Order: sequence, then C-alpha cells, then structure tokens
Amino acid sequence: MSSLVYEYPLNEKCRNYLRLNDLLQQIKQCRSLTASGQTIALFKALLDIIELLERCDIRTDLAKDLNIQKEKLVAWAEVPGIDPTALTQLEQQLSDLSQQLPKSPRFGQLLREDKLLTVVRSRFAIPGGLCSFDVPQLHYWLHQAKADQQQDIDGWLNQLQLLQQGLELQLTLWREVGQFQSLRANNGFFQDDAAHTNIIRLRLSADQAIYPVVSGNKYRYTIRFMPVDNSEIGNVDFELANIK
Repeated sequence: MSSLVYEYPLNEKCRNYLRLNDLLQQIKQCRSLTASGQTIALFKALLDIIELLERCDIRTDLAKDLNIQKEKLVAWAEVPGIDPTALTQLEQQLSDLSQQLPKSPRFGQLLREDKLLTVVRSRFAIPGGLCSFDVPQLHYWLHQAKADQQQDIDGWLNQLQLLQQGLELQLTLWREVGQFQSLRANNGFFQDDAAHTNIIRLRLSADQAIYPVVSGNKYRYTIRFMPVDNSEIGNVDFELANIK
C-alpha cells in the first residue's frame, strides 16, 4: 500500500532548509526547458531563492549542523556490518562542506546582480508582467540557442552548488536517521513535546482521505488530521519520526 510523507519544521532554520531545498529541486526538474511552462517555473524558483537568501544567511547554521553530523559518525563506526570505506568518504564530505560553507561568499549575491534576473524580478509580481512588451530582454533570451540558454542556467546554478550539496546531505542524513513509530490520533488530534526536535515527519496511507495540519515550536507541537471532504474524523493511525 502506498503512503504519503509530510514534513513539518519546528524552527525557522529548518523552514529555510526545506524551502530552499524544495526550490532547488524544482529548478533541477525544469532546467532542461523541454516543456511549456518550464521557463517561468525556473525563473520563479530562482527569484524565490534570491528572496529567501536575502532574509537569511544560512551558511553558519548549515556548517554547524553538518559538523554535528560528522561528530555522530563516531557512533556509527561501532555498528556491526558498517562499511568503513563509505563511512570515511561521508566523514570527508561532511568535513569539507562544513569548512567551505563559512568561507564562501554569501549565497545569492551574484544572482541579485544579474541583469536579466533583476529585470525579470521587477516585473514578476505584476499579473501577466512577463509579456514580451514588459520584458523584451526575456523575450530575446527565450529565442536564443538552447546551448546559450543552458550556459546561463549553469552559471546561475553554479553559484548555488555548495548550498545545494550541503542541504541535500544534511536533509538526507536527518531523514535516514529518523525512525518512524506507529501512533494513534484520538479523534484526529495528537500532541507531544518537541524535545529539541528540528523536523517531524508524518507517514499516512495514501488511501486515507485526510491530511495533517501541524502547529508548534521548539517546545511542543500539535497535529490535527483534517478530512478532504466534509466527513467526520475518527481515530487516525499514522507513523511519526522526530528528527533532532
């Protein structure tokens, strides 16, 4: 039976991690520009990343979290059957990223200075503001050779490569370590202490016509399961993983 996994951050740092990672995945999926609408989706994701990176400088937090993961590898080395070569490679990767991140230029700085992205950004909030008469520079770019477009896209993404590597590694390690446990929400309601939890992950059967609404902070969180239609909510069986 298929299932759906929902992730909810319990602090601002993790909200930024998940939002940036989601936007980077969107760019990855549409960077080829092979289907209608991918261009707008690409620019929208890039501009959202610029907006988020203007509000926060996540280099220090991400470097610190990666260094914590590196320290945890000492315990992994005692696990029977662990691959020492893979563990050494992972330790080196964590060490390199945690050292490079604080020394790197602030993410998004060069993107903010890009002429095409700047003019597109100024018109994006206007309904229909990317018409050719609004942004002739974009109209010109859209009719350039595919190789030239990809060169520009690669240049934009290269500026975010270190950020993407750090986020993907951090989130992957968190997700793999977090163990799901079976729980029940009485009348669709569940609450618990956060106990320094960064992210909670909920897993539900895909055939249940419900979805979770989570509210909380670093001290405590609540989960309410809501019906997709107007039906009544009874007891809900679900799985939960706390990522610390």
